[in-house]
Amino acid sequence: MFKGFIFDLDGTLIDSLETIGNLFNSHLSKRGYEICDYDLYNDFVGDGAQVMATRAFNYINERDKLNLTEEELTKRVEEILPDYLYEYNNRDDDFTKPYDKIVETLNKLKKEGRILAVCTNKPMKAAQIVLDNIFGKDFFDFILGDKPGIRLKPHQDMIDEFKRISGLDSKEIVYFGDTSTDMITAVNGGLYPVGVTWGFRSKEELLENGAKAIIDKPEEILKFLNS
Repeated sequence: MFKGFIFDLDGTLIDSLETIGNLFNSHLSKRGYEICDYDLYNDFVGDGAQVMATRAFNYINERDKLNLTEEELTKRVEEILPDYLYEYNNRDDDFTKPYDKIVETLNKLKKEGRILAVCTNKPMKAAQIVLDNIFGKDFFDFILGDKPGIRLKPHQDMIDEFKRISGLDSKEIVYFGDTSTDMITAVNGGLYPVGVTWGFRSKEELLENGAKAIIDKPEEILKFLNS
């Protein structure tokens, strides 16, 4: 029986694509760049803000035929990232919402005494704000995010920290996520990887990167209560 339930955040618990896209596009516009279509952020996000910004600028470089070198691209990312992160970490928004039935489903897990955790590449402060707003303070037993001294997924730092502080063994933990990064993180940590299809990436990507199960709606999370 799984005792620990770990969830990715963006694309798994919350639909934040509009928030991320709006905010990053606003900073692109301020710097004179044409904005990116929202559907592109499905591919940009998932591995932290710096990787997202790098992917966006690689796309812009090709789309707009800027012919920027790797060094120039890195400089553009370094210029935009602090302003984007400062605003992202210090704002409440009206666009980020939980996916349908997520709150009710997680409440059922809590009533069954399961240990609940969030494992995200989102900056820790931003993760804490959105989780408090949607679920209430101290809803999750552990929140693991981007902070100094912790490498982002798919590195195992967050998983190792969760196992250490929860006292659970890998085989007692199920992990839910919507990207290849999540599946690789779970596989490398010896956890049971479950891919969710309501998020940012495809079922095929999840299976190709190690998902042992695929679910199509949040209520199906409860199937793993007695697994």
